[in-house]
Amino acid sequence: MVKPREETVATAPSDAHAPGSAEYAAGRQGRSTEPTEEDLALFVGKKADEYLVFWKEDRRWNWPAFLFGGYWMLYRGMYLYLLLYLVAMSFMVNIVRAIMFPVYYFSGDVVVAVLIANVVLQAIFALIANKIYLHHARRKIRALNSRLANFPEIREERIAATGETSLYIPIALAVLPVLIGIVATLFYSVYVYKEINEEIRYRQDSSMVQPYLQVT
Repeated sequence: MVKPREETVATAPSDAHAPGSAEYAAGRQGRSTEPTEEDLALFVGKKADEYLVFWKEDRRWNWPAFLFGGYWMLYRGMYLYLLLYLVAMSFMVNIVRAIMFPVYYFSGDVVVAVLIANVVLQAIFALIANKIYLHHARRKIRALNSRLANFPEIREERIAATGETSLYIPIALAVLPVLIGIVATLFYSVYVYKEINEEIRYRQDSSMVQPYLQVT
């Protein structure tokens, strides 16, 4: 006896896992947004091998961060962290000065205390700079991975461009105070020159008037 053929009905995939659903997007993001070692290498650029070793071996000291401080952060494009760094450094230096010298007055001791506090704070910053840079790189890469998950080639270009370093801004900000000082000196020199000429003219006029007054 021949059994009747059973018809099989193909079941559609669950809507919860269909492309475009929230679950699908969440699963895709969970797989793609976390930065890989290749992503970090693209972001860092030329010094990638060095920084990857720092992060793998948890090395803490960063000489460029110690020597250049905020300029190193500008070079690495860490503008938000630079703002936090400037606020924290200013706050801490003023706290140290207020503790050591409650009554403010300008003296050599105050200058030495502020310089020592600055060096100590720079050393502390150098010890955490690698962690800060890694946090910055991961945050930027996650954002790009989330937006460009379906465009790997564009994603890689954007990661490299976002992590690109630049010397123009640090050099410009380093030279700017010097230029301001030069311009201020020139203006002050012109002002002093005018004051001297006025004084000379006044004395000449006084010397011409004095004999006339004596005669009269």
